Amino acid sequence: MKNNIKYILILGLGFFWCSSAYLTQEQHLFSYADSSFVNIVDLLFASFAMALGIWCYSILYRLKQAYIKRIYIAFVAIAALFMAMFFMTSNVYIMSICLCATCFFGTAGFGAGYHFSLVSAYVPFSDRGRVFAFGYALGSAGTYLVVELPQRIYTGAWSLLIYIPAVVITLLLVYMNTDKFEEECKPEKLPGFKTYFIQISVIVIAMALLSALSTDIIAMFTISVSGGYGSTRLYYCLGLIIAGYLADKNNTVFEVTTIASFVVSLLAVIMLNEGKSIGVVAALSYTFVAFFVLYRTMSFVKMPEKFRGTIGLAGFGLMYSRVIEGLTVIIEEPLIDRYLLLITIICLMLIVVIILYFLINFTLQNRPVEFTDMVKKLTIEYGLSRQEEKVLGLMADGKSNQEIADELFISVYTVKRHCSNIYQKTGMKKKELVEKCYK
Repeated sequence: MKNNIKYILILGLGFFWCSSAYLTQEQHLFSYADSSFVNIVDLLFASFAMALGIWCYSILYRLKQAYIKRIYIAFVAIAALFMAMFFMTSNVYIMSICLCATCFFGTAGFGAGYHFSLVSAYVPFSDRGRVFAFGYALGSAGTYLVVELPQRIYTGAWSLLIYIPAVVITLLLVYMNTDKFEEECKPEKLPGFKTYFIQISVIVIAMALLSALSTDIIAMFTISVSGGYGSTRLYYCLGLIIAGYLADKNNTVFEVTTIASFVVSLLAVIMLNEGKSIGVVAALSYTFVAFFVLYRTMSFVKMPEKFRGTIGLAGFGLMYSRVIEGLTVIIEEPLIDRYLLLITIICLMLIVVIILYFLINFTLQNRPVEFTDMVKKLTIEYGLSRQEEKVLGLMADGKSNQEIADELFISVYTVKRHCSNIYQKTGMKKKELVEKCYK
């Protein structure tokens, strides 16, 4: 995990300044507009802006892959500019545009796609859940600390003294990162990709709708700023860390627990109606919503292990969620006043999610094996990195360390280090690995 610290920091700092700035802008806007207007802006249009930013990243990744890092740096700098411009006016419409632009260009939109792609491309398969979980937990803890400051700081222009340095450090970490995305084939050319992508998308969209009808509505209407972004963030951190560990160590248990987390959200809605402590309700909902947050991301971040050329789609889980969250704003007020209708819809959606999950997983597990390349199978099974997979393939072809170094444009020392990592991860020596690859 120590080799992944830079990715944890990029995720954590990015999530921190973007989510905290979003909170600050929302609270600042309340001083100039009524709650209905603010909710439409930050829950509807801002959510759509985030989704559009992720979609934009996916397109630019495919069209301008060689320049995507430069585009990211430029877009995040633009996001910081809009974040500062937000406080330079009292016109609610200009402020709203600045808020949405921050979400589009920043690490909740375009930046999120880039960050998830980094995790998808360069973090070993066996560590991705924890890297994402620790990064987002770090960002959430940062938001908790910001809310503990005097209100005039976290709801006003003084907050820029915190956010701008966080933006600068995030950009420096990305700029100093020498990793470059590899040229890859187009997703639609991959056998079995379309079916898999549609199935995973459907289950994530169904889960997003269920989450929006339960946990999001609870947070929206019952939790104050200090409650929603304060102590509940610590429960969220705890849920993320547990979910991240399970995702890496036992993915089946993680996925089943994710489904069960929606049952807990349903119980939280019922408890709220029965007058139970909001602290207990918040603790339950925020701890278990972390499982879905991780699931919606990992479903797409881990996809390149099955299909080459899908790194640019790493943020699609978050994109779907933002669209659903935005659409839920349109129907939330009638639902919150009709408790029985809300409970009925949540129960029906929960049944649909359970059926979809087991149906989709059954078809995925029982479909014919499409990848006969043993090198690929070993890569997936033991969580080898992209470079380690290449080294293993060349090693299996009988190439020497020097020949592998020449072909991959790396040093012999680096080849030996990759070989050592391969032996350690697989528990096999060279002869056994070569036999496996040609089984």
